[in-house]
Amino acid sequence: MMREDGSATVELVLLVPILMILVLFVVYAGRGAEALIQIQHAADQGARAASMAHPSRMQAIGRASAMRDLEQNGAACIDPVVNVAFDNESTIHTVLVEVECAVNSAGLNLLGTQERVLHAESIEVIDRWRVD
Repeated sequence: MMREDGSATVELVLLVPILMILVLFVVYAGRGAEALIQIQHAADQGARAASMAHPSRMQAIGRASAMRDLEQNGAACIDPVVNVAFDNESTIHTVLVEVECAVNSAGLNLLGTQERVLHAESIEVIDRWRVD
């Protein structure tokens, strides 16, 4: 009969790195999902604010509103970019806000992941009865 002294130690040494990588992957996926929700919310807020503004101030208000929302929610984004576009060519006037940012992957170097850039956009119909 063979002795099994130390077999638990060997099993632990083999399983710990796999479990650590699994935990880091869950954290990485969670950060990505959270960042996507946050930038989508920021795009929605920027589009809504821009849709109620005067056309001359739509871009500034939409951009400021989206950036403020990202800042207030503590978004896990690095260098967010906000673009605001105004469509007055069609019969229904709309404003489009696009938010793009890289997910903060600090502390996840063991996974060897590259920088992940997320993108969200929101379109709002311009309020015809807004107060200018």
